[in-house]
Amino acid sequence: MITYLDQLRRHGRIWRAAGVQALKRDAQFRAQAWTTALVALAEIATGLIPVLLIIRSSPQIGGWTAGQIIAVTGMFQLAMGIINAFVAPNLTRIDQYVREGELDTILIRPASAQWLTTFRWIQPASLTGALAGVALIIVGLWGTPLAPLDVLAALVIFACGLATIAAVWANLAYLAFWFEAASFIHNVVLSALSAGRYPVAFFPSAIRVVLIFVVPIGAAATLPVQFVSHGVDPVLLGGVCGAAVMIVALTRLHWRLALARYSSASS
Repeated sequence: MITYLDQLRRHGRIWRAAGVQALKRDAQFRAQAWTTALVALAEIATGLIPVLLIIRSSPQIGGWTAGQIIAVTGMFQLAMGIINAFVAPNLTRIDQYVREGELDTILIRPASAQWLTTFRWIQPASLTGALAGVALIIVGLWGTPLAPLDVLAALVIFACGLATIAAVWANLAYLAFWFEAASFIHNVVLSALSAGRYPVAFFPSAIRVVLIFVVPIGAAATLPVQFVSHGVDPVLLGGVCGAAVMIVALTRLHWRLALARYSSASS
């Protein structure tokens, strides 16, 4: 009898093999890997320009110092680097899987089809942006006293924010099971996520709610910096974590409903 632990180990081995394959692929196509890395760095540079223009006018805006705003930009780049490396390469393929019947070969494999369609493909070169984001976080928070519990809360809400972003994006990608073409959704998601490079305090209240709970790039970018520099808000922490659990559960249900609608290419 296969236990839950055995399933975790199997998926871990598959994911490790996928990572090794991705590294070999980037080593084989080095020009493409370098291009991806350079594009990630260029996006950071262009993204910093409006941030620098904002903080140039005042050393403090809405209770946020220049360093904290830079740290938020760094958290945004870290989040997007992880998403572009592990989530986007997979969810942008679901439309193709459904239209061309490639999902058939995934469904017969001895692993969770939902897991494979969400995490199978890895793009290591995109982690260049994540590393650059870490550098911006260090620069932005340099000299800020960090309490261990605040840092732990920041890491938890960052992880919950990433999980919710992946789940929301997956739910939108599953619309491909209902519509002939859903590829435009990915551009919409990426456009919405771009607002996360600024603290959510800069936006109206309604937009803040959207950026924290609906398309929670604010939870992954702003709130970790807010927690370590302004203190932990238990209500926000609990709300974001609760929302993450709920949306992940709904995503699992949505996947099952989508598969029930799927017509195999061989049928």
